[in-house]
Amino acid sequence: MVGVLLQVVSFIKIKTYPYICIVCKKAGVATTHNRRFCCNTCKNQVKTQKRYEREDHDWYKYFRHLLSKKQNTTLTAEQLIGKIAEQNYKCALSGVELTCRRERGNIIQTNASIDRINAGGEYNYNNIQIVCRAINSFRGNLTVNEFLFWCNEVTKNAICK
Repeated sequence: MVGVLLQVVSFIKIKTYPYICIVCKKAGVATTHNRRFCCNTCKNQVKTQKRYEREDHDWYKYFRHLLSKKQNTTLTAEQLIGKIAEQNYKCALSGVELTCRRERGNIIQTNASIDRINAGGEYNYNNIQIVCRAINSFRGNLTVNEFLFWCNEVTKNAICK
């Protein structure tokens, strides 16, 4: 395929440059000398990876990313950094040290997550606590008291076995 494309392009007398996609390693021919990707899918993969690298271990960028997924909130990354500092960078429910890791394809269970104290309420400063992702997933839409009750039941049952 590349050979046929080279013949057609050389017939038209356009300067071409061979390249190899830096993501999938496909060979191709371009009319510019700095082509690095064969398609938008490969290009977007690299863009996403670079965004992950920029956000990794940066609380401000990490919280900005979390907030971009929330609708109808007036919270800011600065407020969330203040909240997590009040909690000594520990999960409000488990006491586990919180992280802000970004790894493509991996879910980091200790990553900070914005948890609404009143699960159906708004995302506002007085109704949030910062918890680890695992705890937020486990809690779901339970109230804090219901969640603590079930944690206690699990603990009692596990000790009895």
